[in-house]
Amino acid sequence: MAVTIKKVSKDATTVTAAQLLKQFNKDMGEGAGVMGNVITQADRIPTGLFELDMALAGGFPRGKVSMIYGPESSNKTNIALRAIAMHQQLWPKETCVFVDLENEYNGEWAAKLSVDTAKLIVLKPSYAEQAVDMVEAMLLADDVGLVVLDSLAAMVGTAELEKSAEGENPGAAGRIAGKLYRKTISAFTEAEKRGRFPSLFYINQITYKIGVTRGNPETTPAGKKPWFQSALVLRLYGSNVMDSKISKAMPVRKASNFIVKKHKIPVLAVEGMFEMVTIPHQGLEIGQCNDASTIKSYLEAFGEWGKAEKKGWLIYGEVYEKQQDWKERLYGDPTYGAKVRKFVVDTVMSGGELIEEGGGNDGS
Repeated sequence: MAVTIKKVSKDATTVTAAQLLKQFNKDMGEGAGVMGNVITQADRIPTGLFELDMALAGGFPRGKVSMIYGPESSNKTNIALRAIAMHQQLWPKETCVFVDLENEYNGEWAAKLSVDTAKLIVLKPSYAEQAVDMVEAMLLADDVGLVVLDSLAAMVGTAELEKSAEGENPGAAGRIAGKLYRKTISAFTEAEKRGRFPSLFYINQITYKIGVTRGNPETTPAGKKPWFQSALVLRLYGSNVMDSKISKAMPVRKASNFIVKKHKIPVLAVEGMFEMVTIPHQGLEIGQCNDASTIKSYLEAFGEWGKAEKKGWLIYGEVYEKQQDWKERLYGDPTYGAKVRKFVVDTVMSGGELIEEGGGNDGS
């Protein structure tokens, strides 16, 4: 629909930016223009994987686009599912959507990663153009908070599907990604005008340039448009951690090294490593990390860990008879665990002072 901006009269001696801003909102709808301090969205979507969330200063940016890419079996989809689980906990009134282009969604596994699958919408488009339209529509829906597209590499357009496998269609994925880029940017703009901040995760893979002998031969399908659009790009490397005492066939943990390749948001580290549990053991459930000792170190440094006046331990404002009791609560109570981890990240981000060794509330 075309919009005509009313021109300022030639007889008018002055015109101000404020007058034009008011006119834009009148002609184009409220939200067409605002003052810079009105848009202050800075929330993060944590994953519950503490080492990753700490590096990302709390998690993935809410209301923005993020891309996760890496080789096979490097925790890409697991991280996205963990983000969905945490998003459901933190913003229960908003719906999460998983666009399953690879036909790999496993509801049973998602549930083990703490996803409320009864409240998760799973879309299965037949071809890429459908996926683009579905993602755009979901971002515009009033109750959608997070959309995960798995994956960009699996986007196949109708032009390719309708041709014989012998035919070639160079650049097809890039052209479709260009449509996705333009349509989703428009959807984000419209959502923001209505005071909504949906998030979009792209999952992508790694391919290799043929014949490249110098430099980095790695590339990602769908071209550079997703890179330009993303506020955060995370590169993963994964490996299996075996323990024959627990299972001789299955890995007990998935170790992932990560590198932040791009960030338009504050981060605390550009690289790191975490291990996600894949078989329950040592009091840890699937999707958790053994991060209690790390969190304890931070709480001690912030003066939030020490001996209680009478007996037991004063940890984050509460008394526990044994340290193990706190550890069990950290892992067994998702709400409390998320609260403690967020406190640590927020304190580090705000420049919280560290208590020197021997200067904390240790009862000495």
